[in-house]
Amino acid sequence: MFRYSLMQAPGTGPVKAGSLVVGNEILLGRTVDTNTVFLAENLLGKGIRLRRWVMVPDESGMICKELGIFMEDDYDLVVVSGGMGPTHDDITVEAVAKAISVPLVFHDGCFGRMMEKWRSRNPGKTLPDSSKKGLEKMALVPRDLEPIINENGMVEGLAGSVNDGRMMIFILPGVPREYRGLVCSEEFQGRLPSGHEKDVHIREVHFHGKESQMALFLSDLQKRFPEIDIGSYPQGPNSVIIRVTGYPDRVGPAADIVQEEVDRLHRSFPEGG
Repeated sequence: MFRYSLMQAPGTGPVKAGSLVVGNEILLGRTVDTNTVFLAENLLGKGIRLRRWVMVPDESGMICKELGIFMEDDYDLVVVSGGMGPTHDDITVEAVAKAISVPLVFHDGCFGRMMEKWRSRNPGKTLPDSSKKGLEKMALVPRDLEPIINENGMVEGLAGSVNDGRMMIFILPGVPREYRGLVCSEEFQGRLPSGHEKDVHIREVHFHGKESQMALFLSDLQKRFPEIDIGSYPQGPNSVIIRVTGYPDRVGPAADIVQEEVDRLHRSFPEGG
């Protein structure tokens, strides 16, 4: 796959946003991470482009290591997801607290809201000790992080400023309905740093041929337009999408050149080359 690094607007400092996804089931191929795709699209609408997307197993050391890399690289925003439940393998919150060097503290408000949800779902029943311990576990919050009320589930999202105030971190449950609801919430959106890329424009050109036929041409074109992204993405036999991403005044001319080359190749190789 032909691809180049993300462009940066001259004279600006684009927000560096990352996603850290936790879960053995994702790495085993049992679950597909659609959450980060949703996040990337949502952030782009706010002028923020996702720069790094990492998946790790349910291992504290791996979570700490990758979160440490985000902090060392001065990311402005990182969304951590998965592993927030009541079971023994839900270690994300504890690992994040370790990575940012703060203790876990019991949050009374968070626990109280979860208790209310449990009672509303189980009218007239007594909360078993095992379930209570699970709720207590989910009410442990890294110090300085604040809960975000989860309207679609039990465990609440968490948000706060870390890395000496340079990075906003979110911890969200991995269940898609809950994750998406939290991303769209006012509490999440209101904490996002200001994006610098609200004028980002994307144009796609469809090529009926082999990716190799366009590789050299696209490489040369990227050198002519270093401030934008030019990528080619095979869709199947003799089907390629060429995507041009950047600011409109540069995307238009570059995409027009791509279209001209594609039209030329289609005339020369009507069967796809």
